[in-house]
Amino acid sequence: MANSTVRLSQKEQWRTILEGQKVHAKKEYSVNLKRRRKLLSQLKSMLMNHEEAWLEALRADLGKPSVEAYASELAVLYNEIDYVDKHLAKWMRPKRLTRLLPGGLEKVKIERQGYGTVLIISPWNYPLNLSLMPMIGAFAAGNSCFLKPSELARTTAQLLEELLSEYFTPEEVTVVQGDAFVAENLLKLPWDMIFFTGSKRVGTIVHQAAARHQIPIILELGGKNPCIVDATGVSPTTARRIVWGKFLNAGQTCIAPDTIYVHQSMYQPFLTMLREQIKLFYGMNPAKSSDYGRIAHPGHYNKLIGYLQEGTIWHGGRIDASQNYIEPTLLTDIPLNSELRQAEIFGPILPVIPYSDLDALMHQLEEGPDPLVTYMFSEDRTSIQQLKKTQRTGAISVNQVIRHAANPRIPFGGVGTSGFGRYHGQASIEAFSYEKVYYKEHSIFEMKNQYPPYRPHVLPILRKLRRWLF
Repeated sequence: MANSTVRLSQKEQWRTILEGQKVHAKKEYSVNLKRRRKLLSQLKSMLMNHEEAWLEALRADLGKPSVEAYASELAVLYNEIDYVDKHLAKWMRPKRLTRLLPGGLEKVKIERQGYGTVLIISPWNYPLNLSLMPMIGAFAAGNSCFLKPSELARTTAQLLEELLSEYFTPEEVTVVQGDAFVAENLLKLPWDMIFFTGSKRVGTIVHQAAARHQIPIILELGGKNPCIVDATGVSPTTARRIVWGKFLNAGQTCIAPDTIYVHQSMYQPFLTMLREQIKLFYGMNPAKSSDYGRIAHPGHYNKLIGYLQEGTIWHGGRIDASQNYIEPTLLTDIPLNSELRQAEIFGPILPVIPYSDLDALMHQLEEGPDPLVTYMFSEDRTSIQQLKKTQRTGAISVNQVIRHAANPRIPFGGVGTSGFGRYHGQASIEAFSYEKVYYKEHSIFEMKNQYPPYRPHVLPILRKLRRWLF
């Protein structure tokens, strides 16, 4: 009974803060550009003033080396804030339309207005980046935020709560920590918008909750991202880029190359290139490398080691449950009915599969789940164009991995089973706001023929003049 009382009081507290955020967002919308830029500046200061603390938290949660943590979590946030701040005045500028009508003058102003208060539910794999990246867009568009960070990245979640409450008022940002029960109760509140990053399974639950209350939502889900390497794309550089993108954050990246499809004529040479790059990056024993991370939590570790049984370990395969450690691993001989061919791996296990016919491979991929990104390494323009035309995917990246998602100029998001909605840069302003239309007509004289009862001659006139009337 005591526990349920605490839970009830928490829900009432959240509701009170939420109502305050709604009032605040409406009031602050009229304060305009200066206020929004101040929030972005405070967010950047919070990151820069406590940089070492963020790096330590990410190391504690995921074993992230400092260079990797800075590049994939902090640097991308700095760049996003700088880019949005630089262009925000232009993006906020209202659109104005004026048109002469037969009976007068039509004036239209279209402004982007923030939804109000946004619930952000963030994941554990990039616990800082994926908590604050949507917050940047929400602030810039004129919203307040509730943040529910993942309980599986506890150190980062705790630091987010401490520092966000220090730099912002509850009406601007409130952090709520907790498990799935907490998230479930948060989803019952009347948010103006929800932004979720995580698994397809949980995303479905969040989507259903939002639909019950007609709440706009963006879903950023996982993706089983194929990486095609044709005969013209095989090189040590290709192997280097794939190994970096796959084993960054110990493979726990939603846009990591999930499975490699290599033309059979270059299959064995490319396997050797991949193995050599792994050794160059992490040494003969990656467990001792200061540049290689760990699996975030035991539940995910246990899931991943099950995948090691679904093929032949060509390289790697060593594990250590005490450290949630899985060595960078190359798998071959994957059966057609293997779960590994269907499920997103989200870890440091890389299936490498030969193919002989590109058309057949494209057809096979079309029948699978929609990827967040599809990669291709090739110098053959015909093959690249074929990929562009046939694949339904959130993005196509040719001869590079990961980097498109770090560019604030490029919209980021999935399609179908990998999610929907776009953010980053200007796309974030559009994601976290709606277009509000102000329409005014200055009439010189009234066109009485537009009103009933309609006379027989009105329809022929309407057909002739409709493009000038509407």
